[in-house]
Amino acid sequence: MKKLALLLLCLCLVCSAAYAEDAVIVLNWEEVGTEDVLAAGSFQQIDIPGLPSVLFWIPSTMAPVDVSVIEGNFKPDALYATEDQSNSMAVFVMQISSLKEFAALMESEGGGSNFHDVKINGVDCFCYTVESAGLDCMVYPVSDTVVVTLNCSPLNGDENFDAIKGVIFASLQLAK
Repeated sequence: MKKLALLLLCLCLVCSAAYAEDAVIVLNWEEVGTEDVLAAGSFQQIDIPGLPSVLFWIPSTMAPVDVSVIEGNFKPDALYATEDQSNSMAVFVMQISSLKEFAALMESEGGGSNFHDVKINGVDCFCYTVESAGLDCMVYPVSDTVVVTLNCSPLNGDENFDAIKGVIFASLQLAK
């Protein structure tokens, strides 16, 4: 477990340094998906009709939450949370017109800020924060008009969860 904690801390520091330099953050599962990390969680899958499914790793401290009880127009496709719900991640599959227009919409109407380009396992993505909602968001394009977004909460204050978010983000990939 100490190896996992050290790996997560290193990943967090690398991501923080990249944010500070305003550089493209590069995350590769091959670099973080060690045996210890794999043993500390499992891969989940989001199926998208007509497109490849998206895989992502979830720590064993988080479990699926039933989304059928959530009402409203902005219902997640999947939701994971710790038992006390202090840490959570909502997964959305969205139709968009373009990544650029989606980013502009998230900034103008979604309260997004701190936008950064990210390359995850070779795919050009972007991340941003929504401070008013306490969210750290990753946008992973599946096609020119479909994205998967991971919205993690809380935004700040939990160094362990910040590192876990980095591992979750680094695990994003298309199913083969």
